Amino acid sequence: MSRIKAILKGFVDTHVHAGPTLTVREFNVWQLAAEAEKGGFSAIVLKDHFIPTVPVARVMKEKLGHTVVKIFGSLVLNNSVGGLNPKAVEIAIGFGAKMIWMPTISAANHRRMHRAPGIKFPAVITKKETVADAPLEVIGADGALTPETEDVLNVLADHPDVVLATGHLGRAEVDALVRRCAQVGVKRVLVTHPHFLVDASVEDMQTWQSLGAYMEFTAVISLPSSPIYCRPVEDLAGLIKSLDVEKIVLSSDLGLKNAGWPIEGMSAFLELLGEAGVGDEDLKKMIATNPAQLLDMKDEIADEDDSR
Repeated sequence: MSRIKAILKGFVDTHVHAGPTLTVREFNVWQLAAEAEKGGFSAIVLKDHFIPTVPVARVMKEKLGHTVVKIFGSLVLNNSVGGLNPKAVEIAIGFGAKMIWMPTISAANHRRMHRAPGIKFPAVITKKETVADAPLEVIGADGALTPETEDVLNVLADHPDVVLATGHLGRAEVDALVRRCAQVGVKRVLVTHPHFLVDASVEDMQTWQSLGAYMEFTAVISLPSSPIYCRPVEDLAGLIKSLDVEKIVLSSDLGLKNAGWPIEGMSAFLELLGEAGVGDEDLKKMIATNPAQLLDMKDEIADEDDSR
């Protein structure tokens, strides 16, 4: 078994996109499940910007009962589900959602960054929109988190096994959110690609880690072959060395058309990180051990490792 293949075995991909959806995707959910099984992945979290993925995840688990890959659903709080909608969060969790994302494509910060030079996002495949998609923010005019955001956090505080991911919020929003999560008892927080769209500093990331949050870094923006390549692996390696490796998660964020498939993409990503000086032990922690802990599946991963 090659070195990279061995590291990749047991991968827990907390951020991956698959069709069918309203953007063109490289693969559909069935192809993704087959890819994950082929690569020896331990788990995948399905993400969709428009609809909850929990029903899809449940059907896949039922129909693919033979696979060892755990398939988790999630909910992204964009306008298509009512935005910062605590009832949607409660229902999704009741149906089995493992991760709740703050706004992504509906986030005001996403809209601002979408217009920035060098930032490219796939177009939505739909007829002309007639319903307004108002930009969402989690901080109100008074500088505090909005009541709707507080309500969402209260629901999550009651479900300590569910992860809150920060989505495409801006740096100030993420900072306020992470600090408030620590206060109200939201136990599992994942800061979504803090070096991309968020543009957080190393000091920000260190502070957020000290408050219990994990930092997520994604392959799709650091692969030179990706259509949205914008953060060289060398820069990411430097960030990793400045942070607590126990609180870092590496995910693929793949699914974008022409960005590649998870096995090939993550293999290339890991190879580049290794060449940039990140050790194999740390790579394994960031793609398997840490995300398994984040998703509260540590014991399952340990059992699988013992059997290999």
